[in-house]
Amino acid sequence: MTVLLQARDLTQSAGDRVLFSGLDVVVNAGDRIGLVGHNGSGKTTLLGILAGDRAPDGGEVQRRRGLNQARVEQFLPDGLAAVSLLDAVAARGPEDARWRAEVLLDGFGFGPADFTLPVGALSGGQQNRLMFARALMSEPELLFLDEPTNHLDLATLVVFERMLGDFAGAFVLVSHDRSFLDAVTRETVFLRDGRLYRFAAPYSEARLALADMDDASARARRAEEAEIDRVRRSARRLAEWGRTYDSEKFARRARNMEKRVSRMEAEKTFVSAGSPLSLELSLGATRSRQALAIEHLTVGVDGRRLFAIDELVLRPGERVALLGHNGVGKSTFIRTLVAALAADDPGIRFSPQTVLGYYDQELDEVSGSESVMGYAVRRTDRQEQPVRQALIQAGFPYAEHGKRVGELSGGERARLLFLVLSLNAPNFLVLDEPTNHIDIDGKEALESQLLDSRATLLITSHDRHFLTAVANRFLLIEDGRLLEEAGPEAFFAGVRADRGAEAAGQVAGTGREAGAERSLAASGDSEDAVLARIVELEALLEADRARKPNHQKPALQAAWQTELEALYARLD
Repeated sequence: MTVLLQARDLTQSAGDRVLFSGLDVVVNAGDRIGLVGHNGSGKTTLLGILAGDRAPDGGEVQRRRGLNQARVEQFLPDGLAAVSLLDAVAARGPEDARWRAEVLLDGFGFGPADFTLPVGALSGGQQNRLMFARALMSEPELLFLDEPTNHLDLATLVVFERMLGDFAGAFVLVSHDRSFLDAVTRETVFLRDGRLYRFAAPYSEARLALADMDDASARARRAEEAEIDRVRRSARRLAEWGRTYDSEKFARRARNMEKRVSRMEAEKTFVSAGSPLSLELSLGATRSRQALAIEHLTVGVDGRRLFAIDELVLRPGERVALLGHNGVGKSTFIRTLVAALAADDPGIRFSPQTVLGYYDQELDEVSGSESVMGYAVRRTDRQEQPVRQALIQAGFPYAEHGKRVGELSGGERARLLFLVLSLNAPNFLVLDEPTNHIDIDGKEALESQLLDSRATLLITSHDRHFLTAVANRFLLIEDGRLLEEAGPEAFFAGVRADRGAEAAGQVAGTGREAGAERSLAASGDSEDAVLARIVELEALLEADRARKPNHQKPALQAAWQTELEALYARLD
């Protein structure tokens, strides 16, 4: 096995805090590594050291002689905005390889008409595709990627999955997207407590192995501490007897046992402290028959019609996912709802008991010169002391309470907004891309709290794992209409098959039958495709039935069962 990169005894600090110490890392040819960890654990710093963008405080990184490596840029380099799309990619390769730039751009969904567009005129998702293409242009043997899926629409994310799947070299990828990690990686490295834990498996499987390791460590630690307590008690008794009977023999044995206790303390099994950051979300409930009722509503922006709703009712406790391609009007619809609560709009009626909570994906409200404490007090109308205690519990130390909210990182701003929502205890929660700035531990905590709540939820997200785990009702905006879907799988599969909105519209429909039709279409006509879809559906059913009853999705189970019966009939 060819070693491409080897790092030894890496140590790095951030101010007075040690991020990690004594880390050893090996990257071999063909490795497909996902590097994961909570926000602030040092993932981006470690990736930068491995990529050679920064020097460690201690240790060394050795690369194979002549190693061709590249890093997917997170931001547009200076001076690139005025350059054409094709020139921006071709510049990263040899002069005679302009054809390769065209092939790469075609693979990322760009047509010849796009090649002359200035880079500055591209959308955010298109710019992400461009930077990935630039990194691949030199045909690197080793690729580094830091959160490449942040803020991506689902279609672009699927393109990234396909391109990484076809990539022949090795890569190290930092991401909080569980579905993406499972799709493209073969190994997972957890950076936690300043240590690395490496598993030869994609994220979901590796996470289970890490949990098993943690359980084993905790059991071993409990047994060790019980033995330490026993030896310490014996040492105390011997020491007491030595003093009572003036016995040097007892005193010497007591001293030896104390030394043994010290050795046992130093050799105790390490147990992880877990993420130092907490995400708590307290939600209320309503007893109304309807949380929201909409009749004859047209959703648009700047006079342009996006889609229409004839009738829509959301009942208390429903967890509704809003699906649709970028630009169809999901965020516009959400902003329309939030504005309607304070206005008298006859087409949008909330329950009189509604306490609305809104998470804005751009985090626009969490900005400016206001202090962390001032923002939290103003948004919650609470006294300073309980707010201060809540901030400390949410991971904001006392010294940071006077910090300007505009200086917070994206993850810190997200935690602050979730804290405000929790203190206000809304019973109708609108979440627009809530997982963009939180790590995997935070996502799982959020999922659990949303599932255990009785609040009504309306969610948009490009995180497939999050949507599937939380929502129990699915609405799709397509072809200018709002449609009811049995589940999200057909929409995900439609995007993955690069059918786009037009092809998806050919099998559009509502309810369970439409969802089954679309999933069948997405599974293809070949026997292998049908068998693969059967295996996938059986796994989905088994996993959902294993959940607590409140967390199960009966409508999805029924849709999956219907589709299974149709697939088995097709095989027969």
